[in-house]
Amino acid sequence: MRSILCPVDTSETQGDRVESALALARATGGHVTFQIATPFAQMAVWEPFGGAAISATAISEARELDEKLARELDARLGPQDVPFDVTIDDQGRVEAAAAAARFADVLVATLGDPALEEMVLGVRAPVLAVPRGLPKLTFDTPVLVAWDGGHESANALRAALPLLRLAGAVHLLTVREKDGTFPASDAACYLSRHGIHAEVHEKERNGSITFTIEECAREVGAGLIVMGLFGHSRLRELLMGGVSREMLDRSQIPLLLAH
Repeated sequence: MRSILCPVDTSETQGDRVESALALARATGGHVTFQIATPFAQMAVWEPFGGAAISATAISEARELDEKLARELDARLGPQDVPFDVTIDDQGRVEAAAAAARFADVLVATLGDPALEEMVLGVRAPVLAVPRGLPKLTFDTPVLVAWDGGHESANALRAALPLLRLAGAVHLLTVREKDGTFPASDAACYLSRHGIHAEVHEKERNGSITFTIEECAREVGAGLIVMGLFGHSRLRELLMGGVSREMLDRSQIPLLLAH
């Protein structure tokens, strides 16, 4: 993961993202692009007789704030041992990230961000979502892969390969719930071809699937959970919540997500 994208703003969770992106870059020898995005077009003030009048003052103030944040990041990160650049984009956060993610190996986000779900679904890169207030992120701890045999799980597994190579151990978890999916043994065989040995766990559902995943993660001491987002249909997720939604809401462990 040599090309790392990290959207930044003035929120309280900015520090978690920045430090996680730097830690990932150190672990992989990567470069971080810190992206500041402000949708200036949304500052249009609609007139009663049609058309839109753009507030030059509002745009100027927003640009000044973005440039101030960029200067602060440059000054703060300049002494770091990680190559980086800071960009300013005049699109919305998700749109800007989706455009930049064309040339990103991973995007760093924060769990609890209201835009996280839209971000994961809107970009064509895996998303590393870190909990708020996370201690310094390391990549030599065990990794748990939540495997349900779906396309999303397979995409997440492939995306995680660079991090799985760094992990102290790799665990593949299948929660027995349905038949007709590709078994975890197939995923373990795939990983073995990349020189990664994975221990396979098959567990009965203990309460919710989310709790079963969390329980296994605690048992193996996982520092990262790899999972596909929306393993079931979007409609079912929206109506019933689902594993994806619960993990985004509850996880205290960083998640590597792919769609």
